[in-house]
Amino acid sequence: MRTRALPIVTAIGLSVAVIAMVPLAGCDRDVSAVHAEKDAKGNTSVHVDGEKVDQNFDQAKENFEQAGEQIKEGAQQAGEQIQQGAQQAGDALQRGAEQVQKEVGPEVQEVLDDATVTAKIKAKLVADPEVTALHIDVDTVDGVVTLNGKVASADQKAEAEKLASHTEGVKKINNLIQVAGQPAPSAPPPSGGSQR
Repeated sequence: MRTRALPIVTAIGLSVAVIAMVPLAGCDRDVSAVHAEKDAKGNTSVHVDGEKVDQNFDQAKENFEQAGEQIKEGAQQAGEQIQQGAQQAGDALQRGAEQVQKEVGPEVQEVLDDATVTAKIKAKLVADPEVTALHIDVDTVDGVVTLNGKVASADQKAEAEKLASHTEGVKKINNLIQVAGQPAPSAPPPSGGSQR
């Protein structure tokens, strides 16, 4: 009988110890806004401390606002630095262009301008699906563009002239493009400008 009593006494002793510890555990309760506990039947109950929730929310809002201000200040500083860098790069390019213009002289600058006009017109002709750009030559002298070559229709000839006329730097167009099956157009009389 003594052997059966020992486990029962031990179980009762452990139960008393656990019951005695429950109030002590309450002293060190979690300080969070939400607390969950189980009753003697094993049912869980959840307690929400509204004041602590409000405090946690206010703290989170304050932290979020501080982070937002830091991000805003950082973005503003980065934007200012980018703007300064772009301004400095633009100024350097402008100074470089002015220096090149001084060094090469006006005649070389005119040749560069004519080459730029020719390149722009050729790029437009190649990009246009209505024009057979491979059969059109483009020459530019002092802003006067001469178009030569052969195309299949009058529409292609007109389109080539239209593309050239809408190009910056073009002063005049001599359209000498020949339409297949038609006689070649006559060249205009030479202008009083210099020939290259």
